[in-house]
Amino acid sequence: MKSILRTRTIALAAAALATLGVASRADAQIQLTPDSGRYLIQRTVGVEEWAISYNFEDGTLTGNVFKTDGSPPSFIFCEFTDIQYADDPADNQYFLDCFGSDACTQAPCDPSAWTDIGQNIPLPASFVLPPETKATYGGNVEPIFTASCALGACHDSVTASAGLDLSPGVAYGNIVDVMSTQMPMLSLVEPFDSDDSYLFRKLLGTGMGSQMPLGGMLSQDQLDDVMNWIVEGGVQN
Repeated sequence: MKSILRTRTIALAAAALATLGVASRADAQIQLTPDSGRYLIQRTVGVEEWAISYNFEDGTLTGNVFKTDGSPPSFIFCEFTDIQYADDPADNQYFLDCFGSDACTQAPCDPSAWTDIGQNIPLPASFVLPPETKATYGGNVEPIFTASCALGACHDSVTASAGLDLSPGVAYGNIVDVMSTQMPMLSLVEPFDSDDSYLFRKLLGTGMGSQMPLGGMLSQDQLDDVMNWIVEGGVQN
């Protein structure tokens, strides 16, 4: 058992070393699921192969750790404890608490089989984001909605003009794959398609009624952030 745990600990230590640039974006193979609900990640960590899933809704990283010596795979469960966002998504830093386990051989699975293998483990953006990601929701888009649309504006939790609340923590669920009341044939945000995202049309001034936000349009950099986030899948990342 001690040797197994030691192997897991080494694997997590290798992941932490990625913050020093040991791991590069080229090491990871990443795909976004069609529903924009999670990233599927395949990458080499030290002498192991990881096949893991980053679930945006519950903020977890789960999957399998395969050993190159042919021994049975281990299982990993991590919860994101903090994300430090930057203007450039490549500079984001992620922190996780992680647990590891061997396979469950018979139901019911014993929760005590999970072992703490690292707390507040730092990972770079290259570990969890697709290469060349231009905008993330938490780092680029939500701050725009908060500053320009929610705080002291039309779309806070009190006013919610047109029934739309863009306050922090609730904006995402109110816009992605949610139909517009002004143009019901369009979603407010249609993942992968900024042209058919009514909210983006309003920001450009090509939607029904006044251009948003009232009192002054967004800068080109801000518009680019929103557009890039949408075409990259409208992910809650």
